[in-house]
Amino acid sequence: MLAEVRPRFDKARPAAGDHTDLPTLVAAFASAREQVIKMVRTLDDAGWAREGISPSRGPLSVETYAATMDAHDTEHLRQIQDVRATLGLLPKRCEARAPMTLPEVVTAMEATASRLAAAGAGLSETQRRHRARPGEWCLNEVMAHLLHTETELFLPRMRRMVVEERPAFESFSPEPWARERDHSLDSFDTSLAAFGRARAATCAFLRGLAPGAGERLGLSTYFGPVTLAQYATHMPEHDLEHLQQTAGCRRAALGG
Repeated sequence: MLAEVRPRFDKARPAAGDHTDLPTLVAAFASAREQVIKMVRTLDDAGWAREGISPSRGPLSVETYAATMDAHDTEHLRQIQDVRATLGLLPKRCEARAPMTLPEVVTAMEATASRLAAAGAGLSETQRRHRARPGEWCLNEVMAHLLHTETELFLPRMRRMVVEERPAFESFSPEPWARERDHSLDSFDTSLAAFGRARAATCAFLRGLAPGAGERLGLSTYFGPVTLAQYATHMPEHDLEHLQQTAGCRRAALGG
């Protein structure tokens, strides 16, 4: 479409299943997608307006065709989420852009603080600092991480999505946060109490949103464009991931 004048595309034929291993396929896709991103980043208005002829939809501009790629991604990300659900794996609804309703999000998140309390109940400070394996987080570090993401990422970002037009969010990595100081020294009970207060504020915020606010957009360097409802869905999924981690910490601390 960029090199030719209104090229006409043949109808795509169904391809036989590829038996290549998943890591190889993902790496090949990542390489091809990187080439696409590099190409479209150089386009000016005239480039976005160039056209090709689709056998099923007729004339399409580069901009329209690129949007179909995004929709195609979403379709198959949701398909992957369905497979994960069938296999009983942790949900990835946010990545699949398959949001829970905001009341469902609130209900799921309200139970997290009590489940965290149960994970730490009856453990000594030494046990709460126990690492199952070198380099893995202990219970105190998991709790401190959940407090940090609640207060510094999740709620502030959703508030921005309500009052700003398509705010952009920088990528977050827990590794620099973990290296800034020894969070294993953070008191589990103190972090849990602060998390409980912060989570109550998050739930109150979500309950108080005006109708339609869940469709407000933000731009994540990890998830891409997401609605507030899609982003909110990440919170209970993040909870589940780390609740599973706290269960492992507890078993290891008790010698299980």
